[in-house]
Amino acid sequence: MRHQSLSIAVAVGLFGCARVTPTPGNATGGGGTGVGHDAAAGDAGAGADVRPTDVQTSRDLALEIQVAPDSGGSPQPDAACATQSATARTSPLDLYMMVDSSGSMTEKTAAGGTKWAAVQSAMGAFFNDPMSAGISVGVQYFPLIQPNVGTTCASNANCGNFGPCDLYRTCFGIGTTQIVLCTANSDCRTGESCVQLGQCPLSGGSCAPLGVYCPLGDLCVPYDGYCHGRDRCDVASYSAPAVPFATLPGAAAALTASLTARQPDGRTPTGPALTGAAQAARARAVATPDHKIAVVLVTDGLPTECTPLDIPAIAAVASGGATGAPAVPTFVIGVFGPDEAAMAQPNLDALAGGGGTGTAVVIDTSQDVTKALQAALNRIRTMAVACSFQIPQATTGAIDFHKVNVQVSGAGGTASTIGHVNGKASCDPTRGGWYYDVDPATGQPSTIIACDATCTQLRTDATARIDIVLGCQTIVITLNEVRGSSAPPG
Repeated sequence: MRHQSLSIAVAVGLFGCARVTPTPGNATGGGGTGVGHDAAAGDAGAGADVRPTDVQTSRDLALEIQVAPDSGGSPQPDAACATQSATARTSPLDLYMMVDSSGSMTEKTAAGGTKWAAVQSAMGAFFNDPMSAGISVGVQYFPLIQPNVGTTCASNANCGNFGPCDLYRTCFGIGTTQIVLCTANSDCRTGESCVQLGQCPLSGGSCAPLGVYCPLGDLCVPYDGYCHGRDRCDVASYSAPAVPFATLPGAAAALTASLTARQPDGRTPTGPALTGAAQAARARAVATPDHKIAVVLVTDGLPTECTPLDIPAIAAVASGGATGAPAVPTFVIGVFGPDEAAMAQPNLDALAGGGGTGTAVVIDTSQDVTKALQAALNRIRTMAVACSFQIPQATTGAIDFHKVNVQVSGAGGTASTIGHVNGKASCDPTRGGWYYDVDPATGQPSTIIACDATCTQLRTDATARIDIVLGCQTIVITLNEVRGSSAPPG
């Protein structure tokens, strides 16, 4: 995978390592989001060690790991200490893609093809993009449909064990001019009854009651019904991928073949589909703790069946994944007609917000849907790992996780130390910070993760360089202040 390559130089202090003695001038933070201590001018190298003022004795820089954006060459660590080097990258990325293949995917886009054709094309391009190499992908679709159930029904008898037959019904009475869907008379106004909704075969449009004449003289006939239990609502069905996790580019052929074979049909059981995706992603995260796992929901409609059905409840499912341990964020992409996009945006934003990924990408069908969807997938590929960094294994000795600091260097070369926090829940909303994927008190960390505020800063500064410096006491954020830690993190 060619996402955000990072070069890491590992320098082991065997003899003659430089000492850095703290001075009052370089120990206080210079302000800014996530900023702790500014590196003093003249320190050796961009990864120079800076002591907080409450540390009164200098120490040997026993192990230094510098992480910097790949610029075609390796960074040069302190020449007196450099004896070995290693290479690392951002965390491997695994995506569980839950793709809407409901009947509305057959609707046309401005380009003339269907929504489903645009989704197939964009996802196929993403799978075969060299920039996606190294990503592991698993795919499932929704709805999953019970076998041997008809696509339409006129009565409960047509549905067998998967009824009842859902027939569209509307409130109707003298003076009624609008369609208001209902299930019983109690849903209607005084003087109206809940009757079956019909359609005009020649004149077009909906009508009620059945049997009346339409404008062109054709009779109002029933809409086809839909067997209520035809689409599966059980979470277990959606947590089992149609195409199991496998690594690109080798997995591209199987993923593309699956997309090609899939035909749109059914309604939109978003609730169990997303719940199943979150479960599958969580299981993957437990099995591969050194990977970054995310759910990608691609849909062209709001939920229409199964529970949970309302947006707040489904957003809570996404939130449970994003705040769980291990955390699994949810990215959301919608494809809607121009007249539907404005209504869809806040609803899908709620799902993305719950999933910890900000706002949803909503594409309307007047756009080049294939191009816009592929761009959205490419953005997810970058965002999902932009703020998650692997901790390489030292070839000599063991890493002391109580002596790790993270520095950010901007275009001007000024380095600022980001304070450590004990976990995502402890992230400072203004200063940000960083935390381990595993608390060192309970296990072995493999990844450093930036808090949301710091992550936003990193994503908006393309020139930012990340330095992970080992060897001096971790600087932590406490009560919105950055200070030297007198106790180990975690």
